[in-house]
Amino acid sequence: MTKGSYSEAAQLEILEDQYAIVLINGRTLIEELRSMARDDHGGDLSACIDHVLNGQETAVTNRRPEEILLQ
Repeated sequence: MTKGSYSEAAQLEILEDQYAIVLINGRTLIEELRSMARDDHGGDLSACIDHVLNGQETAVTNRRPEEILLQ
């Protein structure tokens, strides 16, 4: 996890090395979590986070870096 940004060259290196990375703006993450909590958990942010962290029994999918990077 990083709080910074990275260059296109770094993104290409990650792709070549097969390391998947997703950049998510912290504010966007919080807004989405609050929305999910409001819509699905009666506004209870802790219950929403617990559901997100513990609600998946198996991984949804495994994707190669080129499927998600440089889009």
